[in-house]
Amino acid sequence: MANEKTVQVHVPYPYLMEKSERLIEAGINPEIYMDGFFIEEAVPSDLERIRDAFANKGLSITLHGPYIDMNPGSADEPVRVSTAAMYAKVLRVMESLRPKTVVLHAGYHEKRYRGNYELWLSQSLKTWPSLVAEAERIGSVIAVENIFEREPSTLKLLMDNIVSKNFGICIDAGHLRVFSDVDMEEWFRALGPRIAEVHLHDNHGKHDEHLPLGEGSIDIPRFLSLVAEYANDPVYTIEPHGEETMRRAVEAVKKYL
Repeated sequence: MANEKTVQVHVPYPYLMEKSERLIEAGINPEIYMDGFFIEEAVPSDLERIRDAFANKGLSITLHGPYIDMNPGSADEPVRVSTAAMYAKVLRVMESLRPKTVVLHAGYHEKRYRGNYELWLSQSLKTWPSLVAEAERIGSVIAVENIFEREPSTLKLLMDNIVSKNFGICIDAGHLRVFSDVDMEEWFRALGPRIAEVHLHDNHGKHDEHLPLGEGSIDIPRFLSLVAEYANDPVYTIEPHGEETMRRAVEAVKKYL
């Protein structure tokens, strides 16, 4: 990958609020992680100040929404409704931040649904269309991230049923390594043109360790070659957990992008 890429860096919202000046000085493009508490509590004036401070230095912002207890395709209707309500609050944050992408989760898990894709899809289609319509209005892309999916068919079903340039996929290299049962190219063949964001972190195949690239066993050069072959200019994000890991991850990604 000869051309230098802009890379987003996972930054929890409270850390961003405390260290925004330092992050700007370091030239960090943040992917701001906000859990449900901070989605509820965030003040528009703070969000707008953050947006403008990074934009004024030529830095880009993306957003990662809540994921704990979230399932937009849940067969348990109260769970689905509460997820849709939280995702609607994410949209209010998007109004202020105007992120290029916002990463959310789709909720499919083989043990919960036992292969009943249609049940998950029918529930999902109650949740996503209104959110996507709002994302189109705001001008941000919702990128649905793979987590526990063993293969790409459920996410492809979702993409085939909601066709919008503001609704796509976030492919997570670490999750593929731990949870996928199929070769990584199968994911790219199924989802390639809809890939809006790529999460880059490493592990040894047993746990989602969120290591800097090169510290685990993922074939990162192959993964990135597949991104280049199948996807159309996605957002690249590294997901280090912790300040020291962030420093190593920022240096490590330069070897690959």
